[in-house]
Amino acid sequence: MKETNCEPVYQGYFIGHSGAVTSLNFHPNVDQLISSSMDNTVMLWRLKHLKPAYKFIAHKEAVLDVCYSPNGEVMASGSKDRSVRIWIPKVKGHSFDFRAHSSAVRSVQFSPNGENLATASNDKSVKLWIPYQKKFLKTFSGHTYWVSCVKFSPDGKLLVSCSDDKTIKVWDITSGRCVKTFNEIKASAKYVEFHPSGTTIGSANTDACVKLYDLRTDSLCQHYAVHTEPVNMIKFHPNGKFMLTASVDSTMKILDILEGRPIYTLRGHCTSITSITFSKDGTFFASGGIDRRILIWKCNLCVDDQSRKISTQLMSSIANRNLMTEISSKQKFDNVEKSNSSEQVQDIHNKQDQEKVIT
Repeated sequence: MKETNCEPVYQGYFIGHSGAVTSLNFHPNVDQLISSSMDNTVMLWRLKHLKPAYKFIAHKEAVLDVCYSPNGEVMASGSKDRSVRIWIPKVKGHSFDFRAHSSAVRSVQFSPNGENLATASNDKSVKLWIPYQKKFLKTFSGHTYWVSCVKFSPDGKLLVSCSDDKTIKVWDITSGRCVKTFNEIKASAKYVEFHPSGTTIGSANTDACVKLYDLRTDSLCQHYAVHTEPVNMIKFHPNGKFMLTASVDSTMKILDILEGRPIYTLRGHCTSITSITFSKDGTFFASGGIDRRILIWKCNLCVDDQSRKISTQLMSSIANRNLMTEISSKQKFDNVEKSNSSEQVQDIHNKQDQEKVIT
């Protein structure tokens, strides 16, 4: 079927982990991708020229999150073994670790300037570190149950965290105080992050919905009931106009958050999708799941900037509006061949069957 220029296109996949993929992150130069897994390892995939992948083995238990520093020179991982490890992503995989929490470390992220690292844990706390010195700076206390995710604001002045206590909290990094709490959610959020504008936060929720909160009005501004099972993760496109979601229902959705509606449903995984990530330039995104596969996609998201006059601020929508349930595109991949190597990506662009079908 003829490819439409503005539709996401599946590029291929990697297989190498022996357990579920828990996290993904592109290198700032988009030539590498790192992944973490329940198999206790971190893997580095070199996207150009099908070069062999690197596997980093040091954690004693499942690795729950991994990320690059903003300059891409190091990466950080958090594990169920309660440690955080800082890696130099080279062949020998030199690293050092520090015991960050008294329970599993579920989330790690570098600050925008790369100097600090935020961590979140099942010990109910969020902590801030100077990672290269293994120096602890402060603890953000207030959650009453496991903290599943923590993220920096684009300007590096705030943190947002979500917890199984059914709250989302915004923290001032300088004072260490909680400045906002959203506790109206009926079900806990599994993942949160700031919109690129810094004025809105998005959440992936266990009740199968996605929510956006406006920090200027301290209110819910958008609500998407687009999945049939819990949403594991969300990611804002770098241009701020779209959002990608991943769910236990084995689908991803692309949401147009300016129009307030879903525009694509993407199918490729056969089980729960546990992780998604955009490249820094927004050209590509990747997805990983319980099926142990990592899928690479080209975005191809087209926006008529002149006609839509997009600003950096989100267009608020009524929270209880009747969102469209129709999806404008469906991607099917029936002829995917399994790769026998963990060191190559299978290019099956010509084998995909793309159909525009309302599901």
